[in-house]
Amino acid sequence: MSRSHHIVEEVVSEVTNALKDAERNIRREWSWTRDDWQKSKTVRDYKTAREKLNEVPDRLTDLATDGSCFVRYLFAYAFKGMSAMMAFGGLLLAGNGLADSPMEMDHIVAGLSLLASGQLGFWGGHLIHKSANRKRDAKDQNRLLRLARSRGGSLTVLEAATDLRLTVNKTEEMLRELAARGHTEVRVSESGLLVYHFAEIELASEKFGAKPVDEL
Repeated sequence: MSRSHHIVEEVVSEVTNALKDAERNIRREWSWTRDDWQKSKTVRDYKTAREKLNEVPDRLTDLATDGSCFVRYLFAYAFKGMSAMMAFGGLLLAGNGLADSPMEMDHIVAGLSLLASGQLGFWGGHLIHKSANRKRDAKDQNRLLRLARSRGGSLTVLEAATDLRLTVNKTEEMLRELAARGHTEVRVSESGLLVYHFAEIELASEKFGAKPVDEL
C-alpha cells in the first residue's frame, strides 16, 4: 500500500512539475509575443504617422487647387449666364427697334452692342472654364503619379480609379496619355491584366548615381 502511495505521489509530482514548466513557457512566450506586438504596433503607428505627416503638403496643395478650380468654375458660369442674358436682351432690343415704324436706330445700335458684348463675355467665360479644366486635369495627373510612387511604380486602371475616386474612362485616358508620351509602359500579366508600369519611379534610386552624358 505504501509503495502504491509512493508511486502515486511520484506521478502527481511529475505532472505538477510538467504543468509548472508548461505554465512558465507559456508566460515567457506570451510575454515575448506581447512585447513584440507592442513594439511592432509602435513601429506601425510611427510609420503611419510619418506617412500622414508627409501627405500634409500634398493635401494642402490639393485643397488649394480644388479651391482655385471652384472659383474659376464659378466665374466661368457667372460670365456665361450674364453674357447669355445680355445677348438675349440685345436681341429683344434690336428686334423692337426694327419692329418700330419708323425704325428706332438707337434701340437697334444698343441691342447690337449688347449682343456683341454678350458674345464676348460668353467667350471669356468659356476660356475661364477651359482654364479650370486644365488645372483640374493637372491635379488629377499629379495625384495619379503620387499613387504610382506609393505603389512601387505599377498601377492598374481600376486600382487608380478606386483610390483617386475618378471614373474608369477618365483614369484610363490619363494613363494612355502618359503612355503615349513615353512616361509609362503598358505591360500584360499572365492572366491578361493590363498594368501601367512607371520605370522612372521604380528606378528612382539610380538618379543619385547618374553621370554626365559626356562621361558615358
